[in-house]
Amino acid sequence: MTITAAQKTAIEEVIEIMVATTPARGKRQLSELFMDLVDRSEWPEYYEVIPEPRCINAIKSSVERNRYKDALNAYTDLSLVFWNALFYNEPDSQIATDAQTLKTVLETEWQKRSILPVPRHSPPPSSAQKVHGTGPAAPPQPFVMQPSTSTTTKLRTTAPTSAVPPASESQTAKSTPLKGPVATEERVGDSEAIGRQLEKTLPRWQGVGELGMSEVSKASIHE
Repeated sequence: MTITAAQKTAIEEVIEIMVATTPARGKRQLSELFMDLVDRSEWPEYYEVIPEPRCINAIKSSVERNRYKDALNAYTDLSLVFWNALFYNEPDSQIATDAQTLKTVLETEWQKRSILPVPRHSPPPSSAQKVHGTGPAAPPQPFVMQPSTSTTTKLRTTAPTSAVPPASESQTAKSTPLKGPVATEERVGDSEAIGRQLEKTLPRWQGVGELGMSEVSKASIHE
């Protein structure tokens, strides 16, 4: 089974539309970086990661030379150009953005032509997504701090047993009474006791007699 002339023409039309696609603002052709394969000597890693490298010019040449026996094979190769770019490049890069835009153009224009078979929208079996078992490159996930599993140190809530600091030696000395004042008080008490004892031995004063102090004085003299 070979591609019919009508199918060949339809495929070539789809390719030309993709090649001529430009951004909404500007004249830059989005397909520029997808026309030829990357240099193997400059990008050896690309060929290690991508199982089936593809480019638009090589596919266009194969269509012109009637090398495809099935139209879906041409579609698969065209889609691989963009699936490879989406896998290898960062999702937010310009080349990945252009690849996504052109892949959408390919799907839309292909489906507009009823003469062409219904294409698949998932990555083909030979794509890097299928071979490596991953989807298109996704943006890195934000790092989330996980709560520590270690025991949290508890703050001490028990009050100290004594909130008042012990008195210093200087404070103790100030609160201790001196011996000097105590001895003085003892001497004063002894003097008062002696005075009371003397009062008991002296005769009581009878007051002033009728004759006044002279009588008492005379009696005392005669005695």
